[in-house]
Amino acid sequence: MPVKTINFSELDSQPIEIQEAIAFYAAHTVLPVHFSAADRDRYYKILEQAGFIESVNM
Repeated sequence: MPVKTINFSELDSQPIEIQEAIAFYAAHTVLPVHFSAADRDRYYKILEQAGFIESVNM
């Protein structure tokens, strides 16, 4: 399955769940903040289902 790209100028047109998941992913990737595995799994699953990231299959 091809991975979608994120166009931040169109982010407001995405469902709130996608907006939150993208914000989490960006913060988790850039900031030295710790998140629970449950939070990470929840948001990553949303992004996987929407086609923004590939499945990790852990």
